[in-house]
Amino acid sequence: MSVWQAVTWNVARTGGFTAYILLTLSVALGLALSAQLQSPSRWPRIINSELHNFLTLLALIFTGVHVLAVWIDPFTSFGWREVFIPFASHYRPLWMALGMIALYLGIAIGISTWLRPLIGYTWWRRLHVLTLVGYGLVTVHGIA
Repeated sequence: MSVWQAVTWNVARTGGFTAYILLTLSVALGLALSAQLQSPSRWPRIINSELHNFLTLLALIFTGVHVLAVWIDPFTSFGWREVFIPFASHYRPLWMALGMIALYLGIAIGISTWLRPLIGYTWWRRLHVLTLVGYGLVTVHGIA
């Protein structure tokens, strides 16, 4: 294994793992916010909400690092099609597809947050519940 292969391999795995940890924190905080699990003496809800948004954004950034590192990794030798089209990968197509589907689901949920004034709180909340499905897909993707 060349130095470049070792670097891209390690950056891809580290980026994915970091994104997963940040996503875990974001999902946990989101669940705590939705269940209103905070006392009045704790941080104000707006700070917790902004922390949730910030953790989600950081998770997306590290997911981008993960995807970019996998794309340039000589071991996987992925093209754009294999990076962005589910089941197109020659390397573990099912497991790679689960990660891609989770990413697309996460992007849709993020877009729904921006569109919340247009789609209403009820539809936004329904779409946001899909976060748990995406989190499950990411978990299986990471384990496999």
